[in-house]
Amino acid sequence: MSILQPLLRMAAIDGPVDLPATLARLPRIRALMSMPCASVGVGMTCRSLLAAAAEAGVQTDLHTAFFHGERPRALGVRRSVPAAFRRLPFGLMREPALRRLHRDYLGRLEAGDVAYLWPFCPIEIYEALAARGVTIVSEAVNTRMAVARQILDAAYADLGISPGHAITEARIAEQDRRHALCSAIFAPSPATENALTGTPLERRFIPTSYGCHVPARLAERPPRADGAPVRFLFVGTAGVRKGMHHLLRAWRHAPPDTSLRIVGKIEPAIRRLFADVLDRPDVSCAGFSLDVASEYRAADVALLPSIEEGDPIVTYEAAGHGLPVIASRMGAGRIGDETDAITIIDPAETGTFSDLIAAFAASEELRRDHGVRARAAVMNYDWSRVAPRRFARLAAYLGV
Repeated sequence: MSILQPLLRMAAIDGPVDLPATLARLPRIRALMSMPCASVGVGMTCRSLLAAAAEAGVQTDLHTAFFHGERPRALGVRRSVPAAFRRLPFGLMREPALRRLHRDYLGRLEAGDVAYLWPFCPIEIYEALAARGVTIVSEAVNTRMAVARQILDAAYADLGISPGHAITEARIAEQDRRHALCSAIFAPSPATENALTGTPLERRFIPTSYGCHVPARLAERPPRADGAPVRFLFVGTAGVRKGMHHLLRAWRHAPPDTSLRIVGKIEPAIRRLFADVLDRPDVSCAGFSLDVASEYRAADVALLPSIEEGDPIVTYEAAGHGLPVIASRMGAGRIGDETDAITIIDPAETGTFSDLIAAFAASEELRRDHGVRARAAVMNYDWSRVAPRRFARLAAYLGV
């Protein structure tokens, strides 16, 4: 099959299409998340996509060891941890819970079902499904490890320190084995696509995106108090992968009357190398927080200078809260590639980065205009739109 054939079929869904009929033709999508399906991070992404897909008419369910929080109304969820044990730490029951989960999942797959496998699913499950001839679809949550390691190794070398990532040759080889058994791979961003292009997998990826729950309305922002600093916000693990070294280099030249708010854990190497910046009075560190919405409401500009990403949810969330977003091309993700809503920079160019921070700090009009643009663009990336779009592309790819 030519690489163009599935792409041409997928392109057809961007024109007039009977979306409900297209989604109804899909076989049942049975998703497997071996790790507990949390209400944040990858778990949140998985449940948001599946819940919105189910609402749109896709036949789908989720099999997981543990599901945090309330189950979405339209989504069937099967949990391997019995209700009586769900208050216990997952680590105490991990092995029996996963054995039960995987046994139940393999037993419930019927002829024609699509196996939709999320990260950390054991290679043995891929092999068992492939031996049965099951269509396997996986999710490229981040850049393919072989590419990610090259990017990260170079960044750590530039800082003069040993790599702080956990990507080994064994993990790369296992990921490649998983991918080789897949019928299709969802690639949520240009970065994840590029990491698959030029490999035996380039005929198998489906371009798509992530998104967020876009707030229907935003409270009006109160007038800025006299002398209040312009607040720049970073959300995520403040480490090399997220480009924090680039941000802190630029922040050394931040103008007066600005502040930097970091919401997330700080990588020890960053803490050590940039203590002079992190200890300044214009920088505050909140650590990990579940109440990120209040941080967006209190901020004026969002920053994400990542050097390696999938399709970062925080970019969509910041745009959804009407914030202007300054990001690297990796941090801008799919919305940055498809719209002009994100201000894209090369974060390694410290002078340009710091000049842009100064420009946004100096102009309320610039912040407002870019925030309005981001908010308008992100409406097309609400989960209720993203999920039907991606599964329609899967239908086109599979030719159903």
